[in-house]
Amino acid sequence: MIRDRFRALRAAFPSFEIFYSMKANPSMAIVGLLQELGAGAEIASGGELFLARELGYDPLDIVFAGPGKTDRELEDAIINGVFAVNVESLRELERMSRISKLLGVPARAALRINTTVGLGKVGGGSAGPLHEQMAGGPSKFGIDEEKLQGLADAWDKRRIEIVGLHVYTASQILHEDEIVANAERTAAMALRVEELMGVPVQSIDFGGGLGVPHYEEEKPLDLSSLGPRVEEVFKPFREREGFRLILELGRFLVSECGVYMSRVLELKESRGERYVITDGGVNQFIRPVLMKVKHQAAVINRLDSEGVATAKATGPLCTPIDITCDALSVPGDIAIDDLIGVFNAGAYGYSMSPEIFLSHPTPSEVLVMGGKMHLIRERGRHEDLLLNQKRFPGLG
Repeated sequence: MIRDRFRALRAAFPSFEIFYSMKANPSMAIVGLLQELGAGAEIASGGELFLARELGYDPLDIVFAGPGKTDRELEDAIINGVFAVNVESLRELERMSRISKLLGVPARAALRINTTVGLGKVGGGSAGPLHEQMAGGPSKFGIDEEKLQGLADAWDKRRIEIVGLHVYTASQILHEDEIVANAERTAAMALRVEELMGVPVQSIDFGGGLGVPHYEEEKPLDLSSLGPRVEEVFKPFREREGFRLILELGRFLVSECGVYMSRVLELKESRGERYVITDGGVNQFIRPVLMKVKHQAAVINRLDSEGVATAKATGPLCTPIDITCDALSVPGDIAIDDLIGVFNAGAYGYSMSPEIFLSHPTPSEVLVMGGKMHLIRERGRHEDLLLNQKRFPGLG
């Protein structure tokens, strides 16, 4: 599914380089697969920079985003020569200049802009909920568009080369017109940045926010329709020699390929409510609770059995919020040791979750490719809980 999705993007957006947002799923095997397909890396931490370099990424195929980079992270990005640090404030641009001077190494930056206009259709299922909008209002992300006049005071041209701009309006957008409108604002913003800088920009990092359906009433994006419309918006830039158009995607590439699997430990009914209690809960897949998204689920070893009731699928944790699916269709022959699969779990699953909550072992990860299963992350052990910990000093 990842391969097919990547190839479909390549066909629909031929002028763009596809950069994978590693935060969606930073498992080495997944990142390595996308690297093999030709994806660049969009990172958001020093740890992700370390992983990208460990996998052999060319620094010119790495961009570094994130609203709270430490000095150490900026140093590492500059020393490694990443294509661009997407600065999210004018103060960060000044910090980069200072660090570049101390290191004696020039650096490249891109300006992340918080545009004055954001997503038009906010809410409505999983398409663009409020908590996933990142431009158009107050935000920790990006430089407010109206503050760009201060660029001249913050930019040390001797130390920092501004290679372009980055605009990411929102995540999980399922409305084609909204994505095109975001692209139009981004193109207009690039012209304004060029005017302020007095030189042409060399790249545009467009975070399209392409969404994936979660509910039956939601329809997937039609890339064959969307791609040409976005390409047309950026036509004046793609005709420039050496210009880099970057399409930044995470969830769209990996979410739908993932299934979170757990094993049934208990079946019970309490005052008219049915519960299917499994060995895996929100400690390993917190997204349904944290982001308030309803993930579809099924008893995956009994897909041919007819559902006779609806139950809440829960984990083993001692908290009432431990619900991975609140409307699981339960077949009449469900039994202990059956397997529950929660879908759309390939993005923001393992890495987003509080894995040590209640000290259960972390889950394994399995990549299915060519009909074969490959273990890409070992299941955790109880002994792992001792890692980096020290006993109370009063004990012998």
